Amino acid sequence: MTGQESAPTILNLDELLEYREVTERISSFLYKRLKDHLATLAPLLAPGKVLGKHVGSRESAPRADEALAELSQKYQQARGSPFDVKADLDEEILTAIAPGIQVYPYEYSHEAAGAKTTKTISMTSPIRWVVTYGSEYSLSQIRNLPLGVGERRPQSVRQFVVNALAFQVVLGRNASASQMLGDLRYGISVAALPGLDKLPMVNISVQLPSFRPPDDLLLTAVRLSGVPSFIELIDTKAVHGMEDPLRRQIERLAEDAG
Repeated sequence: MTGQESAPTILNLDELLEYREVTERISSFLYKRLKDHLATLAPLLAPGKVLGKHVGSRESAPRADEALAELSQKYQQARGSPFDVKADLDEEILTAIAPGIQVYPYEYSHEAAGAKTTKTISMTSPIRWVVTYGSEYSLSQIRNLPLGVGERRPQSVRQFVVNALAFQVVLGRNASASQMLGDLRYGISVAALPGLDKLPMVNISVQLPSFRPPDDLLLTAVRLSGVPSFIELIDTKAVHGMEDPLRRQIERLAEDAG
């Protein structure tokens, strides 16, 4: 999200809805684009490519023991509330890491303050997603664990944690896949999600500014819809200023040669 101070000025509900319509159209396109790219890269990002026989792969992987040690260290750091998972990374949990890649929207809570009321609104980013290996639990189910929503299945919770950390290790150790994602104008970061401070997860984003609308308009839109959720809006005017990483690299090479 771009700084709110540099966000476009939205004066009324009609402008807000217009921004939202365009934002949802662009975000849907970007989401599908990311999923297609990750599906193409999936063979490079298979768990066995980095963790080798530790995850049941028939082929060995260079430095697999080192990768497992990194995964184990991250796992120990993630243990405890709200997960409270077993201490050991045994063969059963490691070989259950599925190669399928799951993409979730990045969500957070925002306290919108109006003249007469304050309301907690669930915000979704249109240009940022959380990426992990798929598991029985979804990201929203994991985020609801501390709230006691739904049945708690310890083994499924544990698998989600392991899968999230394993994807982080695999992507971090696969320079080719990371470079290709960068060439496709994606930003890659590892960050804990709101409410899940112990579990860092891979975030993939498009370098395009988004922003929250003013709280008074946000509260009006939520009141009309009856649903306490909204999507950040894309600053469409900023599209014209998007940088081209390849062009920048070529320009640097030309400058160095000169």
